[in-house]
This record gives sequence, structure tokens and C-alpha cells, in this order.
Amino acid sequence: MITSTLIEFACTAVILGLSALTVAFSLGSKRSYSRLFLAGYFICLSVDCIVGLIRIGWAGLLTAASVRWLHVANVPIAYLLGPLLYGCIVTLIFPSFPTNTRRVLWHLVPYGVVLAFSICNALYAFDTSRLGALAFKVTYHAWVLQGLGYIVFAISRVRGAQKLLEQASADGVVLRLTWLHRFVALNSVIWSLMLVDRICEVAGIREGLWLSVALDVLSTSTLFALAWFGLRLPLIPATSPIAVIEADRALHQTMSYARSGLDGEQCAKVAADLSRLVERERLYTDNQLDLRVLSLRSGWPPNYISQALNQGLGQNFFEFINNFRVSAAERCLTDPADRRTILEVALACGFGSKSTFNAVFKRMTGRTPGELRRARIAVSGQSTA
Repeated sequence: MITSTLIEFACTAVILGLSALTVAFSLGSKRSYSRLFLAGYFICLSVDCIVGLIRIGWAGLLTAASVRWLHVANVPIAYLLGPLLYGCIVTLIFPSFPTNTRRVLWHLVPYGVVLAFSICNALYAFDTSRLGALAFKVTYHAWVLQGLGYIVFAISRVRGAQKLLEQASADGVVLRLTWLHRFVALNSVIWSLMLVDRICEVAGIREGLWLSVALDVLSTSTLFALAWFGLRLPLIPATSPIAVIEADRALHQTMSYARSGLDGEQCAKVAADLSRLVERERLYTDNQLDLRVLSLRSGWPPNYISQALNQGLGQNFFEFINNFRVSAAERCLTDPADRRTILEVALACGFGSKSTFNAVFKRMTGRTPGELRRARIAVSGQSTA
């Protein structure tokens, strides 16, 4: 075997082993819908890898008929990769499984169509005719475009979820969607590499050794990162605002500004009242504070609060509450008499964890809490010198 074939064989073997480990961990004790989708994704990859290894190892022994039956095994399941990946990403945001079975089944239609064609092709050798060969070429490659479409849908869902969640929550669950952006970005890399490979094959362009090796190595590395992130990515709790929003859509519907009846002056008044309430009663120190809790404490409906913050202050709920928390933390961290640790300051100011505190503080001030405290100590040292 030539060098590129050896590298392809090695990468395929690595992906097969990685898939087996990922499936085992996904179906372990911490089972969730997102991990079930991830397991399904890697099971499909495993089948494709096994077929690939057979075609590499026994290339000289395989007849045209046996190759067609191998295509029955690996070509249709390629049309499951996009839906499974999309399902994994969506169930990381919305933990409950979709209740509309008919909508879920529509995602399986391409798989069913291609499976039927592949079986007929294996039985009747359609690809020996000009039209049959064209149909086979389309089914053999079109799954990449289908998968890229699902990546676009996933990006849209993640962005929409983050925008919606920031209107209702101020805790670290919002920041978890940042991990999903990276998760989707990794998959964009994989599918982009696949698209390059398919374009070269369809156009009849012979890949140089460096391109072939780069595609194999980068695809394998990215799949490893995908498995790592997919297993370690924290789930959004079922009790989070985003899960409630997805369950009944009630909060999303009440956020319709057109029916609220608030004008610009009223928005400014409501926003000022909310600011005084949060500051006076130190509501921001409650790390469970969300839009509904603030609605109960203030007496304003959730849609009034959301509109007042957006139009009166130009902020969403996440920014509004965390501005108070960060300002309070800055006062503590720059106070020489305050000897508390950064974690103690974070908890006292309403953050649920140090990691959330660091991320929000960095996002809103451009530096970490540790950097601010070190700057204060340096200034204090110079003053006493």
C-alpha cells in the first residue's frame, strides 16, 4: 500500500476505536437524549469505517456486486449523520425529546429513499446504465450538502436559544451555549473537509498527497474533539428558563412588545423602577434570580420588564442583572480591607460559581477578577513604598 493509503487505513482504524469508546461512554450511566444522538452518530461512523477498512484491505478480492452491497451498508446511513448531529445539538439546549413524532420521522425520509435505491441498485445493477450511474453519484455525494444544511440549522438554533435565554436568565446556563458554539464550529470543520473531498472526487481532481493526508488527519483530530466536547459538554438543566420556554412557549409569547402598550417614556420609567428595586433590595445577590422571579418581586409582567430593559436601557436581562453583580464585585475586589477570596466575592455578589464569575466579569470588563485584584495590590504596594 502507498503512503496515503496507509495513512487512510490508520485514520479509519483510529476513528473506529474512537467511535467504540464514544458509544460506550454515551450509553453509560449519565445517559441523556443528547448522548443517545451522539452515540447514534458514532455508530453510523463505525459502520462507514468498517466498510472502508474492507474496501481498503480486500480491494483486489471484491466484485462489483459485493461493492454494491457494501454501499447498501454505508451510503444510506450517511444521510443519518446530519439529523443525528442536529438532534444532539438541539437536545443539549432543550433536554426534552420532541413530542411531534411525525416531524422527527420527516428527517428519516432521505435515509429511506437512499436505502431503497441502494438495495435496488445492488439487486439490479442500475449503475451500469448512464441514468443509473448519475443517480448513484447523486446519492453517493449529496449527503454532504444535506449535513451542511443541518449545521446551518444548528447554528440558527444555538443563536436563537442564546438570544432568548439572555432575555430571561442571568446565571451561568447562558454561558454554556458558548460551548455549543465551539461544538458546532468543530462540526463545521468536519463537514467542510468532507465537502472539499467530495468536490475533488466529483470534479475528477486527483488530490495531492499532502491534501489527502491533511484531510485524513484533520478529520480524525476534529472527530476526537467532537467526541470530547460531546461527552463533557454540560447539559442545560430541565428546570432552566430555556427548558420552560421550549416546553410551553408561554414566556416567549408574552414577550411580544407590540401588545404591551408601553411607550418610550414608560419604558424608561419601568427600567428606572427596576434598577432601584434591584439595587435597594440587593436582588442581584440571588443566583436563582430570573425574569419570572423579578416579575413577582416587582409586580411588572415579564413582557413589560423585557421591553423596558431592551428599549429603556438597551440591555437584556442577562446584562441588566450582571451589571449590578460585576459592579458589586469590583467594589469588593478594589477594597483593601476586603480579605475574602475571589470565590467568596463571587458567591456574595450572586454568581453561582467561580467559573461563571470569571466568564461574566471578563465579558463585561475586559479583564478577569484576578487581574483586577492584582492591579489593586500593585497600586497599594506602590502607595506604601
